[in-house]
Amino acid sequence: MKLICPECRHENEPERIYCHDCGARLDRSAIAQAKPKEEPPQETQRRLRSILKPKGLIMRQRLLQGLKVILGAMLLAAVVQMLRAPDLPENPDSSAEMPSQINLELEDAAMAPPGGPPLRYTQDQVNAYFAYRLKTKRKALSDYLQFERGVIEFDDKFARFTVERSLLGISIFTSARFTAQIQAGTISVQVLGGKIGRLPLHPKLMAYTGVFFSDVRSALDRECKSISKMGGIEFQPKTVILARKAAQLP
Repeated sequence: MKLICPECRHENEPERIYCHDCGARLDRSAIAQAKPKEEPPQETQRRLRSILKPKGLIMRQRLLQGLKVILGAMLLAAVVQMLRAPDLPENPDSSAEMPSQINLELEDAAMAPPGGPPLRYTQDQVNAYFAYRLKTKRKALSDYLQFERGVIEFDDKFARFTVERSLLGISIFTSARFTAQIQAGTISVQVLGGKIGRLPLHPKLMAYTGVFFSDVRSALDRECKSISKMGGIEFQPKTVILARKAAQLP
């Protein structure tokens, strides 16, 4: 509402007392008599509801709640998969005869003249040796989780090594799938992936699971050094073949 100056007829803002143009005193009685427009109660309630609970906010809240449910279900499923035991070969029979002395055979092959037949071991032979050897190396294994066993599985061109440990009676299985080559007296290993329980892990994530395997490798360091002196390593289904170094041509 504008205030009209009675002297010069200039339109002034409603908050002015004197005319902005000529300085005459303005008549503010019209403003004092003007009553504010009353809003119906129903319109006031509707407007308040729209302010307090807008449709967009409700949709965002419902979407956020849905995402929380989905993420919670995914996390629970991942934990369940991590605690599930993978399919592994049976434990070697403790009542069976003493396992093959693979360590001595590897040392003899490494010191023997080049040439000769390769060493061939079945998956069962290697696992029986692991059970015997790691049992005598308990002190070299990690104390953070109770070591139970280590299991190797051979397949076409790759192998899978699984370590079972326990915490408060709950078994935790960590496995790594890898290929291996012997190059210049060194075992070169390429990790292809792995699992915690039955939960698959990307090869890049396997770098963070090294603590589950490092102590076992240290316990088998003697065998690893002997294998590195061989000519080659080949994985076949349930079999590993260690080739001797080739004889030098005259």
